[in-house]
Amino acid sequence: GEAGIGKTRLAEELLEWVNRQGIPSARTRSYAAEGSLAYAPVIEWLRSDVLQERIVVLDVAWQSEIARLLPELLSANPEIPHPEPLTEHWQRQRLFEALARAVSANAKPTLLLIDDLQWSDQETLEWLRFLLHFDENAPLLIVGTARPEEIHDQHPLRALLTELRGSEQLAAIPLGHLNRDETRTLAEQVCGKTLS
Repeated sequence: GEAGIGKTRLAEELLEWVNRQGIPSARTRSYAAEGSLAYAPVIEWLRSDVLQERIVVLDVAWQSEIARLLPELLSANPEIPHPEPLTEHWQRQRLFEALARAVSANAKPTLLLIDDLQWSDQETLEWLRFLLHFDENAPLLIVGTARPEEIHDQHPLRALLTELRGSEQLAAIPLGHLNRDETRTLAEQVCGKTLS
């Protein structure tokens, strides 16, 4: 939906509902200025309490890969080997797998929220593609908000959305403006009384 239509508010309400059910969740957002900062939203997810609990139970080899994005892991646990520089394609595969293992290390259903997906960097979008195919049976829901008017034909998010539609892993909910009756209903629910 367009800017200001209520995407973030709806996503936050879902997140709050999930939290009340005791379902683990983490949230992040992309910023227009951060579009070129690789993995910025993923790093924020990794630093959440939910994923921190999962990272510490992983094998140190996977923690070493995650330390590429979270260098504080190395100072917190000196047994974690320092990761080697990423020079080969297979090493990027290991990083992606380590990040996916951190998200799916627990069999509990999990909700990950990412706001303003249209501003995500290429690396984050490529990792999300990997994550969604890593374990298709994982009890994981990723909720993303986006402004379609900012997703042009060559935008990297468009390719991801097309692929997810094709694999039936995407449910898109377009938000439009409320009509007069819907606005009155919303106002009545907010103020708790009938309005003319």
